[in-house]
Amino acid sequence: MKQTVTVLSANNGTAVVAYDRPTACHNDCAHCAGGCGSTVAHEKITVRAEDPVGVSPGDQVVLEAADGEVYGAILLVYALPVVLFFLGYLLGHLTGVSGALTGVLGFFLGVTVTVLTSRGRAKRGKEIRFRITGYAE
Repeated sequence: MKQTVTVLSANNGTAVVAYDRPTACHNDCAHCAGGCGSTVAHEKITVRAEDPVGVSPGDQVVLEAADGEVYGAILLVYALPVVLFFLGYLLGHLTGVSGALTGVLGFFLGVTVTVLTSRGRAKRGKEIRFRITGYAE
């Protein structure tokens, strides 16, 4: 994953950078029928990144993260709760219990696993690692 970001601060080989979260309307809310509203399209995300380049605050730089780590996080956050919802629904339906109830329980189990996994990775220092690879053109 590559992203152009703005450097907020830099210190001892690390930098804090910020970027606008991408949206389905690609930040062109005036032409989007989704109705997400302009506040969602302009949400700023701030992350810490390795800085082998030696950047300064205000610089526009290219930020990279390993695709596998990013896709793994996406699957964990979005897919796991949905998959467990449908598995719970199916299990409930097959056993004669309310499918809706077991589906919701499966969904919350997925969310709980996601939160616990994220916290565990953060404690072990295994978060997604971002690295500045150069200046934006």
